[in-house]
Amino acid sequence: MKKTERIYHLRNILELKHNMKIVIDEAVELDEDDNFLINVGYLRVSTDRQADLGFGLDIQEADIVRWCTANGYKNLVLFIDDGYTGTNMERPALQEIMGAITDFNTGKSHIRVNSLVVARIDRLGRSLLGTLQFIQDYIVAAKDSKNSAVNRNREDINFVSVAENYCRIDKDNPQGKFLLMLFATLAEFDRDQIVEKLKRGRQARVASGKWMGGGNAPFGYRYNKETSSLEIVPEEAEVVREIFRLYIEEKMPPQKIAERFHFSGDQAIRQILMRKSLTGCIIFNGEEYEGNHEAIISLETWQEAQEELQRRSVNRTASNYLLSGLVYCGECGAKMRYQKWGDKGHKLVCYSSQESSNARFGKADSCDSERFWCKDVEQAVVDELFRLKYLGQPDTRKTENSVDNIAVLQKELAAARKRLSRLYDFEDEDETDDVLSEKILDARQRVRNIESQIREEERYSTIERKKQKIKGILRTLQSTWPEMNDVQRQSTCQQLIDRVIIYKDGSIDVKLQLRKYLKSAEIEQ
Repeated sequence: MKKTERIYHLRNILELKHNMKIVIDEAVELDEDDNFLINVGYLRVSTDRQADLGFGLDIQEADIVRWCTANGYKNLVLFIDDGYTGTNMERPALQEIMGAITDFNTGKSHIRVNSLVVARIDRLGRSLLGTLQFIQDYIVAAKDSKNSAVNRNREDINFVSVAENYCRIDKDNPQGKFLLMLFATLAEFDRDQIVEKLKRGRQARVASGKWMGGGNAPFGYRYNKETSSLEIVPEEAEVVREIFRLYIEEKMPPQKIAERFHFSGDQAIRQILMRKSLTGCIIFNGEEYEGNHEAIISLETWQEAQEELQRRSVNRTASNYLLSGLVYCGECGAKMRYQKWGDKGHKLVCYSSQESSNARFGKADSCDSERFWCKDVEQAVVDELFRLKYLGQPDTRKTENSVDNIAVLQKELAAARKRLSRLYDFEDEDETDDVLSEKILDARQRVRNIESQIREEERYSTIERKKQKIKGILRTLQSTWPEMNDVQRQSTCQQLIDRVIIYKDGSIDVKLQLRKYLKSAEIEQ
């Protein structure tokens, strides 16, 4: 007895949603790998006026069904976007089609889109660049899609525009694919023209003192859409001023400043120090313009910071004293420095206790603190570090969640940046440049918000890594100390110690960097 071949139908394999409609359901064929081959029609109308002008959903459906029937299609499901503008490719039904193609290519589904049919090419998108990018991403084979980062198609999906017969991609029509690729080249030129136009617009904008946009406001400011200018964020501005003071006056290393204010690293501090827009100006394409925003720091302070940056880049030789830059007076709070004391060695002396060229490091007009032999202080500090090795016990708490969060946020950031990039591709006669600019500003703000979340997660991850590193050094310090040279010992102290406080009676308090990250119960053992 001959075996009867099973016939499949769309109604049995598809989960229909409110914006989907099956119009032909004779049979669903299988490919050589037993995947279901379905044909998809896409319909879109943005307004009732378009329906009155002959672009209505009923007319589009009739055109698509007529073409598919004439060409022998045995199944057809329509995806319908009712009331969505063609300038935005993020439409529900279109997203469903993208998702179906992606799910098949990633092995999540056995439903394979064989053909995509539209009544007119502008139903797919009003932007030539957006439409061609969609074709590059989801229609042509990956080997022919050099401008796509998401395409995984093993071969072309048949694509047809009923009204424009030349807009086709199929095995029997290589000329249609060639024309679409030619359009892509022309569209790339069009993109360059749009970018140049936007660039000229931004230059005119900054020349009038307005900020470039809301997505890249410097730390210390927020962007005001109504005035197109920057506004000072008082809390952040105070941090900026303190960063400049610590760097210029107290000569604090950028890494230590970053740790104090929980920035991601020393590079973030250097970027703030080099940002001239904090003085009230705008830098665009290497040119300086007078901005409408209020300065956070003076031009003189910024110039002094640049001189200090230059000085440190040229002269990086540091003192070899073990506790250089770490010792503070317990009486007045000023720093203490190493001072040669005859032939017997060096003593630690409070900056406030005498007049000197470095008087700015002093905290009082005078201080009666004692002078202490540096070898005695150094030995006491090292002994204390050895004693505190119990704080170096391994932390069993895991930080995988932070790493996972960063990975998720990075994917969201990539999608947001892609959307921002595509906004530059849109050219819609119904929208003014101001509308396009507002969309770009909103997209930039979305990018900035995600970047801020990533920075927060990275800050937490950085703190955890730093904490574990310090614990590791403390745990093995007593055994590794004898093998270190002077430079290594000084570097180790810089990593472990926040400050050493010496009181008048000679008592010493060692403040560890690690104390910032531990609970009081862990410290008071």
